Amino acid sequence: MNPTNPHIVIYSHGFGVRKDDRGLFRAVAKAMPEATHILFDYSPFNASSKTLTVKPFNEQAQKLRKVINTARADHPGAVIDLVCHGQGCVPVGILKPRDIRKIIMIAPPDDVSETVLTAQLSAQLGATIDVETRIRIAQPDGDTVVVRPEYWQGLADIIPVKLYNRLAKFTKLRIINARHDEVLTPRSFERLDPGISAVTLDGGHDFAEGESRGRLLHILQKELAV
Repeated sequence: MNPTNPHIVIYSHGFGVRKDDRGLFRAVAKAMPEATHILFDYSPFNASSKTLTVKPFNEQAQKLRKVINTARADHPGAVIDLVCHGQGCVPVGILKPRDIRKIIMIAPPDDVSETVLTAQLSAQLGATIDVETRIRIAQPDGDTVVVRPEYWQGLADIIPVKLYNRLAKFTKLRIINARHDEVLTPRSFERLDPGISAVTLDGGHDFAEGESRGRLLHILQKELAV
C-alpha cells in the first residue's frame, strides 16, 4: 500500500456466513496484496456452540458505519472501496455511505421480502419456515445459523433495487451477477438505473468453481485498481 495514497477495501458479507464469506473475500484480498483489506463480522458467533446469530439489516448498516469511520480515522486520505456479496449488499444500500470511491456488488438480491426469503430457505431446508419462532439452520461446515423474529421484522419496506439506484447517485456502483445462482431465485433488475454498470458471469452464488472464481477475481482486480 502506498503510504501517500493508501487503498483500503472493506468487505460486506452475506447471509449466515462469517467475515471471509466462505473464503470468497479471502481470495479477493489475496489477489490484491497491495491494498489493505478489512473483513468483519455482522453477526456474533459463539465458538463453543458454533452458533452464528443473524442480525437485522439496520443493525448491520450501523456496524458497517462504524467500520468505515474507523478506517477513515486510522488511514486519513485513504481511497476506500467496498466489496459486497449477496445480502451484504443490502446494508450498504441502507447506509448509502459517502466518500467511497467504488462499490462492487457480487450476486446481489433484488428482493428481500419475507415471502421471497422464506421460500428460498424453505426450498433449501425442505421445511416450512415460521418467522415467529427462532429458526436454526445447520450449515455444511458444522456451524449453526440462528435467525430470530426481529430479522424478519426488519425486512419491511426494504426494496433492494431502489437502494442500489439511490446509492449510485453518491458513488460508482458495479454489479456482478451469477448466471447459475443456486441461492437466489430468478431475479429481475428491470428497474435498475441504466447508469449502473452490470455484468453477468458464469458461476454459482459464491463463484466457487475454479474458472468462474478466476474470472471474477480478474474483473475485481481491474475494477479496484488504484
